[in-house]
Parts: sequence; C-alpha cells; structure tokens
Amino acid sequence: MELEEYLQENYSETSYKTHKCTINKYLNYAQQKAKTAEYRDILNYIAHLRKNEDLTPKTIKHYLSAVKIYYQYLLETGQRNDHPCRELYLKDKINKQVKVDYLYSEETLENYLEKTKEDPDENLRRRNEVIVSLLVYQALTVAEICNLNIEDINLEKAEISIKSEDKKKSRTLQLKAKQILLFYNYLEQDREKLIKNIKSEKPTKALITGKLQERVRPNVLNRMINERRNPEERLQPIKIRQSVIANLLRKENDTRIVKVFAGHRRASTTVKYRQTELEILKNAVNNFHPIK
Repeated sequence: MELEEYLQENYSETSYKTHKCTINKYLNYAQQKAKTAEYRDILNYIAHLRKNEDLTPKTIKHYLSAVKIYYQYLLETGQRNDHPCRELYLKDKINKQVKVDYLYSEETLENYLEKTKEDPDENLRRRNEVIVSLLVYQALTVAEICNLNIEDINLEKAEISIKSEDKKKSRTLQLKAKQILLFYNYLEQDREKLIKNIKSEKPTKALITGKLQERVRPNVLNRMINERRNPEERLQPIKIRQSVIANLLRKENDTRIVKVFAGHRRASTTVKYRQTELEILKNAVNNFHPIK
C-alpha cells in the first residue's frame, strides 16, 4: 500500500491532505534516511524545526504527530518492524491565552477589506475580496474557507454553511448585505475564469480556487491574500478572527451566541476573548500615544 492510499483510507479528506503535506516536508528533510531513521534522527528534525522555522509549539507538535503517522504506516505495511518515535512527546508549553490588547478594531478590519479592492490583478481581486470578507465578517479560519463549496453559499437566504466533522463547529452564519453582490459576481464571472485552467475530469465544487488548483491549502490561501501587500500591511488571518470575536464580546453580546458564531466547542474558549476596560485603554494608548 502506498502512503497516499494509507492516509486516504485512515483519515478524513481534510486530515489526509494536511498529513500528506506535513509528512512530505519531513521526507524532504530526511531524504534517503527517512525509512531507516532512529529516535535521535527524529529529535534532530524537531531541533531543525525549532531553529529554522517560525513555528509555535502547537504546530511543532502537529509536525511530530505527522512523523509518527508515517512510521506507523511503515510498521503496518511491513517496511519496518519498529516505531522510532512512538514514545516521543514534546513538553513545550502551549500558550492558549489570547492577547486581546493587540487585536484590531472594527475600523482597522474594514480598512483591510477596502485595501483588498485595490489589488491590480482584476482576475484575482474579487476572489481575494471574498476571502478577506469571510475573515472580517464571519471570522472563519483559513481551513474553513478552503473547505467551502459553492453549495455552502445560499445567496437567496444570505447564508453560509460551515461544515465540520465536529458537530459543535458546524454552523450557519448570515452574510452581510454588501457580501451578496460580491459573491454573486465572483461566482458568475471570476470563478468561471479561474476554473477554466484547472485540469480535472469533473468540475470542482470548491468556492475558492487557485489559478491551477481546484482547492487551495490554508498556507497557500494565506500567501494569496498577502501576495501584493507591503510587509506592514500583511494580513494575519488568526489575528483577524480573534479581533472579530473580541469586538463582538466588547459590544456585550451574549457569550453563548458568540460561541456558536465562532464555532467554539466550549464557552471557556470564548470567554478568553473578552477585553477588560483596562485592556481596551492599554490598546488605545499603545496605538495612539504620540511617543510611539
């Protein structure tokens, strides 16, 4: 059994693609030593990630998880008789605290969206505007945007359906009035031009496509919306999402409503985004102090 077949058989479509990408990164690093690597070789790979990649502890743990899957595959297919890193666990402390005093105001988020309309590439401008609008108005994650299909958009009801294997993260959100015409024009004009270049036996259902890809990956989507932006104007999708959630709570919206909107499994996760008056004041001072 080939690795890709193994992943498809044992994981969901989304997980399979993520694991495949991460495992390939490891294989490119290890080269010929990958199949025969020992415990110390895996440690060297983790050390390489920490030194050369700007990754969070949580992401590094995901990378190690993918490496473990690769060796489990070799074990189950008889290509190895041992697993070199099954008992390897990282103790990096994952900081789950949301830095609410560094988030964007609603005005800043609107400015980011307006800036997207200035994209010089007419073929991609509306597609990128659709992406950024989903970040700014629905606070979707990049993975959720990548997984959207055209059937998930209901322009008549002005709704968008977010599907997930985790039922608590599945939800239906309202589209803003200004998004309806934007989505309609994108679906009827721009998306049709993009999918003409895709070589596939059956038409793609993906809402967001690349120039040559029927479905884009989260890291690619991040690069697409920042391709022609200056460094100081680069968008950080996770920070935009956090800002939208924090702004909703600041307006004294019910925590339970915001929890459903954000697709959080637990209310305790939502509460972390609540700003105190002191944090709001600190944020204002940091942004507008004349000696900044």
